[in-house]
Amino acid sequence: DQESSVVKSIVITGCSTGFGRDAAERFAAAGHAVYATMRNVDGKNAGAAGELRDLAEEHDWDLHVLELDVTDDGSVASAAAKVLSTSGAPDVVINNAGVMFVGFTEAYTTDEFRWQLDVNMLGVHRVLRAFLPGMRERGSGLVINVTSVAGRIATPFSAVYNASKWALE
Repeated sequence: DQESSVVKSIVITGCSTGFGRDAAERFAAAGHAVYATMRNVDGKNAGAAGELRDLAEEHDWDLHVLELDVTDDGSVASAAAKVLSTSGAPDVVINNAGVMFVGFTEAYTTDEFRWQLDVNMLGVHRVLRAFLPGMRERGSGLVINVTSVAGRIATPFSAVYNASKWALE
């Protein structure tokens, strides 16, 4: 159909592993312009970033790996500036970045609890603040927030994670 053949620009957070990595590869293989973001592209995630870049080159995909730490305002702004200057407002933003802590809630420090909420909830807010104005100005766009069944069902030893996903829900 006509709509499915239209090339979309897609920003995906948390592409070093899992759903984000898989989505980046699948959308790029389908011919879309993909901005696969992750933190520490020159450090901890250098291998994952390199693998995605190699796949993009090998398959001639329009896939760009960008540094984006959802917990850092400057990092989000820098990545957004690169996307906006290259492609304009994205057609799709997929908020996938997330972390999961498990254990006894009272064992977490306040900083650890805060970091979980920062990644899983406030990170989504930062990314949306960076891209929604352009999408709104254009009058179109799609936002997908990847959450978890843990946003609906609390499980033992997951209170910190459950809280972050409930907030996102």
